[in-house]
Amino acid sequence: MSYRTTRLALEKSLTSPTITIPPEVYEYRYVKLKIRADSVVSELWVYIGRERDYLLIPGLYCNCKVFTLKTIISKTETHCKHQLGVYVAIAMQKYVEVELSIDEAYTVISEVLNKGFTVFLRRKLVARK
Repeated sequence: MSYRTTRLALEKSLTSPTITIPPEVYEYRYVKLKIRADSVVSELWVYIGRERDYLLIPGLYCNCKVFTLKTIISKTETHCKHQLGVYVAIAMQKYVEVELSIDEAYTVISEVLNKGFTVFLRRKLVARK
């Protein structure tokens, strides 16, 4: 699917009267990373799952298998449940925001891609409470 198709489908889902809000949204499992490198601030999202964590760029990317197989490869779906969830979390403002340095962000990204979960970010979230 194209970026535009995915984004339109997600926006349409948000306005649907029959939308089912993923329970993960109420559990604040979506984390917005604000990555600072000098004067530039970038954003990346992480879904903190019970067994796996996923990297997200809303409307564009998720590193889960469903997104890769059904959205990118076979083009049978416009988005995965994590993409829908992050859109809902943003709309409802039910997410956690964490500021990271570029080195810390690299650690998070590396852990998610290589281990499937991020110990560093989970510790940082627990320390905030």
